[in-house]
Amino acid sequence: MDACFEILLSTRQTLEYLECDRETFTWGGVEYPQGEKYYLCGKYIKLVEREILPHIIKRLPPAYGTMQWLNFSVQWKGLDLLELEVNGSEIDWEGKSFDEFLKVILTEQPQWVVIFEWHCDRIDSLYQQNVHDCISRIKNNLKWDNNREGFLVLSLPENEVGSSAMASELPCPDFMLECNYQS
Repeated sequence: MDACFEILLSTRQTLEYLECDRETFTWGGVEYPQGEKYYLCGKYIKLVEREILPHIIKRLPPAYGTMQWLNFSVQWKGLDLLELEVNGSEIDWEGKSFDEFLKVILTEQPQWVVIFEWHCDRIDSLYQQNVHDCISRIKNNLKWDNNREGFLVLSLPENEVGSSAMASELPCPDFMLECNYQS
């Protein structure tokens, strides 16, 4: 699948249970870190810590754009396997499934943003949702017979966890005027 999936987290608290690693190389008997730090969740999900891309920051509401986020690119086969699973294939996750992973990592965060970009350059909509609705949106977007979209999902404030709002119901300031980013 040609899509980029990233998660912005406001804290590291839920990453404690994940295995943290970084590739290294050895020179003269000394080991040196090389590349980006990453976390593993089971056999199929790898979170690579990296900088937030400027086109993502431009799409965040002003209050979110100034926060100190931890950005994780979700890599390996996890998203591809989730796509197969929602379209009827039986998947042995050999540990936490993709949606279980999302529940754990997002539920314990005070604020989060999920970014789903088709072809790594297309964001069509902005939503504000709770964790359950966000996971449902991701799964629905992966169904082969649905019209797919790129989107950002912002976490609901803690006192509004039971409801969700669509982007068209939210004010549409300047940061959302250019919904289709082309690289």
